[in-house]
Amino acid sequence: MPLRIYVGRYDPRFPGILIRARNASDLHSFRHHDRSVTAPTAVLEGLGSDAIVSDLSRQTVLDHELRHFRDSLLFPFGAATTRSRIHASYNGFLAAASVKHLRDDANVLPVPLQRWLRMPTDEREVFLAAETAFAGEELRAPPLPVIPKDDLSDFPPGPISVDAWEETLLTGCRAALADYAGIERLWRSPYDIGKKAVFPTVAAWEAAALTCQLAAMERYAGAPLTQRVVDWVNDGGPQIYRLGMRVTTRVLEQLEWSPTMRNRLVLITWTQMGAYQEDGMSSPAARLATLIQASAAGARWSPDSAFADLVAHWDVLTGTDSFAALRAATTWFSAFCQQKEAWQFLPAELFTSLAKAREQMLVSFLADPDRYVDPGAYLDGESRYPLPCVGIEYASQGSGADLAEDTPTDWLPAVSFEEARHLEARASLADAIFLPGEKSLRQHGRIEIAQQLGLRAIRVIH
Repeated sequence: MPLRIYVGRYDPRFPGILIRARNASDLHSFRHHDRSVTAPTAVLEGLGSDAIVSDLSRQTVLDHELRHFRDSLLFPFGAATTRSRIHASYNGFLAAASVKHLRDDANVLPVPLQRWLRMPTDEREVFLAAETAFAGEELRAPPLPVIPKDDLSDFPPGPISVDAWEETLLTGCRAALADYAGIERLWRSPYDIGKKAVFPTVAAWEAAALTCQLAAMERYAGAPLTQRVVDWVNDGGPQIYRLGMRVTTRVLEQLEWSPTMRNRLVLITWTQMGAYQEDGMSSPAARLATLIQASAAGARWSPDSAFADLVAHWDVLTGTDSFAALRAATTWFSAFCQQKEAWQFLPAELFTSLAKAREQMLVSFLADPDRYVDPGAYLDGESRYPLPCVGIEYASQGSGADLAEDTPTDWLPAVSFEEARHLEARASLADAIFLPGEKSLRQHGRIEIAQQLGLRAIRVIH
């Protein structure tokens, strides 16, 4: 059996869980797989490593994405990325709508707009002339503004208003560029342009979800088979998984803690509690570095301590208050959601649901922090925490990609599939025209641009 990894995606462009399927056949296979029915361990033990990894990934992909969903509701980083993602999706969608209204006789859209909008007029003319010669027909782009990179430094986040389409085009493009740049900085923080990110935030994000997924695998199939998956990750699994696990393992060694799942989850949970403000100690990398420095100087903490006690000790090192940061982020996010009337093309219920889910997640976590950092107790008490809607994203010949709902019947989603789909629909078009590479030029992006804007996408190399 060839290796087939079942993976999901948690991206606030769809505030639920998305499972990626290759085609309708994959869709059918996953939807008819009962999570309560598992293969006998003896059968799995007789399979090759590829088959074992494939089966265990399918059984536990929801456990991985569930942790992402809840971390996004709990931590300040999640509040920041969700807000930025809504801004980018909404403003990018309005920019796309303005392109449609102002396209004149255009027949192509150079993408990604992150590159095209920064290209001077004379360079655009040279580019289109070359593409015209290659295509054997005249290619005409919409009249898009030139927006220098330094034109975004003081652009405030938030939804733009729709007045004249000419103004919406300029403002929408500027806002979307600033929003997408902000999202990239958050995921890659700490990050300086031109320098390699040693431990970006996304690595901590994945380390937490992978730890919970491995705990679910161990419960399902036992420790020996789970170790086969760990070996696969270490030998050649996704690079971001390997980075997250490798760095947290090294820090645990420095602390003189055993690399158990609980110890790893305790460590990575605290690193995610940074306020994500200009305090210098928001990113997981900065917080881990502080622990390493303190332990190198002789500081020691017992892994058997209550999580709240460890947070108190470690917060002294960073000069922060992690629990206060969670409360402040939830208050701030609730205030953001109360501005729901400003988002004309998104349902008000989406914002009400997101705010309520975040408040529920905070209350559940504060009631028993130790449960959230103990993988076994966490899995036993999942009903305590908000549940997401579940969608399966699969290739569709007509639209490039489509979504089908697959929320378990016994779940009551914090955000409904319909509400989440509204945001995803806006984000799909915005991402297609603004994001580089495979986002804009994959089959889904090309079809999205053609269907929504009536233009053919051509790739900008700049």
